[in-house]
Amino acid sequence: MSQQGTWADDVVENQPLITTNEDGTKTVITYRINEKGQKIKVTQIVKEIIVKESVNKEVAKRKQWAKFGEEKNAAPGPDYRTTQVGEEVHLRLGTAWKTAEKEAEEKKAEESMLSANTRAITCRYCKGQHFSSKCPFKDSLASLEPDPMDESSEAGAAALASPSAPGKYVPRHLRNGGISASGESSRERDDSSTLKIANLNEMVDEDMLRNQLLYPFGPLVRVNVVRNRETGRSRGLAFAQFASESSAQRALDALDGKGFHSLILQVGWSKPKKPQQQ
Repeated sequence: MSQQGTWADDVVENQPLITTNEDGTKTVITYRINEKGQKIKVTQIVKEIIVKESVNKEVAKRKQWAKFGEEKNAAPGPDYRTTQVGEEVHLRLGTAWKTAEKEAEEKKAEESMLSANTRAITCRYCKGQHFSSKCPFKDSLASLEPDPMDESSEAGAAALASPSAPGKYVPRHLRNGGISASGESSRERDDSSTLKIANLNEMVDEDMLRNQLLYPFGPLVRVNVVRNRETGRSRGLAFAQFASESSAQRALDALDGKGFHSLILQVGWSKPKKPQQQ
């Protein structure tokens, strides 16, 4: 007749059997019951490694200080119920951190300046934060933009036709809807005596064109050098309007192909001339 084991036998059997090996490791043997009710023997080899950490002597002394108050006779180390650990501060030795902080401040200042400039720029086509000349929708939206000259002409015509505003001054170029007595709009400028001067040196400005290049051919109405809107530098192109077409013709004949400040000028009419009918 077999005897049934007691709970004390189970406790004894569940205790691990630990043996020390020659290489310093330990063998731990335990028994457990798996899901099928079978007894399984588990053998583990454990190697103990002692890690020594060197700390500053003053830090070690502070850890040995006797606690007082509510922490009297408490275990070494901070008790998170009564002690709050502050922010960890890294010690940076040397002078390299000054350069890093200075570079970080300069970068932050550049970003703030860039953001301020970006907010100040607004495209007149799509209202985006970029220059109108760089708008990707410039070609498609330019045709939809109302012409301010047309609006001003309509406003001038409406002001003249309105009887409710007698005596109101209307600028001369807006009278009769901006149409002159000859039937031409005031927006159409007479460019029959205007020359286009290309391949200019970047150092040439309006005064140099007036005083060094164009003055022998007759009086000038205006001289404009085309410049880059962002950099302000000359784009090598200028327009000069003379008081008469004959003066402009003399300048064209004399200056086209002539050297000026190490470059060969290309002079022509700002608008192509219509061939004369014979």
